[in-house]
Parts: sequence; C-alpha cells; structure tokens
Amino acid sequence: MTTTSPAASHAVLAEACAAAGFDAAHAEPLRIAENEIWRLPGQVIVRIARAGQWKAAVREVRVARWLAEHAVPAVQALPVEQPVQAAGRPVTFWAELPEHKNGTVQDVVTLLKQLHPLPVPDFPLDRLDPFVRVAERIEAATSLSEDDRHWLRQRHAELREQWTHRPTGMRECVVHGDAWVGNVAHSCRAVADGLRAGLRRPARMGSRLDGGQADNDRCRHRR
Repeated sequence: MTTTSPAASHAVLAEACAAAGFDAAHAEPLRIAENEIWRLPGQVIVRIARAGQWKAAVREVRVARWLAEHAVPAVQALPVEQPVQAAGRPVTFWAELPEHKNGTVQDVVTLLKQLHPLPVPDFPLDRLDPFVRVAERIEAATSLSEDDRHWLRQRHAELREQWTHRPTGMRECVVHGDAWVGNVAHSCRAVADGLRAGLRRPARMGSRLDGGQADNDRCRHRR
C-alpha cells in the first residue's frame, strides 16, 4: 500500500536509512505523493518508490552507475548497497543536485550525443516500444467522434505494421526514453570540469534497449 502521510512515509524512510547507514532524524519531506522524496542532511536525496517497483529501482541505480562509469553527467546514485527494501517498498539514495534550472535544447543534444555512442551495458534494458498505451488512449478519449476513432485505430495498426517491418539501420544503442529540456538540469554555478548540464533522471535512459521509471526507466534499446 502506498503511504500518503508524512508520518507514514517517515516510518518507511527511517527503516530504509537504518539499513543503508543514514540518519533520518532531521529529514525534510520534499514530496509526499505516489513516490515520496526526502532530503537528508549532507545533500542526500531519498526516493521511496511504490511497492512492486523493485526491478525498476534496481535498473535506475544500475543505469546511473553505468552513466557515471562513462563520464556522462547525470544524477549520482550514492555508493551504498541499494535499493533498500522498507515496508515492502524500494528505496534509493542519490546525491542532491546543485542549484540548477531546466536545460536547453542544446543541452539535450549535447548529452544525447554522449549517450548514443556508448556500448550497450551488460545488464538488461527494455526494448523500445513507441506505441505503449496508444491503443488504450484512443479508446479512452472522450472528445473523439466515432469516425475519428476509427481512423486512429486504422492508422495505429498501419504504423505498428510499418514499425515491425522497418529496415535495419544503425547498430543498437541506448537512448533516453524521455529526452526533453525538463529532464536535463543545467547548473547555475560554474563547474570546474566544465560539465554544466546533466541528465535529471538517469533511469530513464535506455536504448530502446529498454530498461525504466523510469516511469520508468526509460532506458531503452533501439534498433
């Protein structure tokens, strides 16, 4: 069951922090929603995911560490054994981002140019499906006429068929599943090593090698 109150969420936080070697005494809630976010002293961010999201949390951490190994600027998973399970929920620990703003289109381009040439990692990522939930959204739309809905169903089927039989192209690579300026953090301070922009949600990288959040984890594999 997803916790919704700060007190219930803090109980999960305290259990996870004890397991990972952190002190939750002075934790500050940043968001108490479907996924809960807390800040600990020392610029530590704790993310409490929904029950049943263990696989996605593992993937997020692995992708973040893989990016770090390849010097792609992204949110950093802290060097502790994680995820931690607390009250049946996966909990992960991250380095807090410095003061930042959303990136620019140029930042997105620069980061993707670093990502796409990387070798495919040795852990599984999900394969890209560009039609996720499209059929459901067509059926659920309340503003469509039946003629429009019928046309969309046909067009969806045509595109799926074309995607299935698309020609082979470049080698498979990892791609970001949700690459836009809101998922890039641009530092508001000068950084000595010149890395001023980084990926805000590393777990969303994949190749359409698919991986997850995620939301998941949009690291995917692409052909």
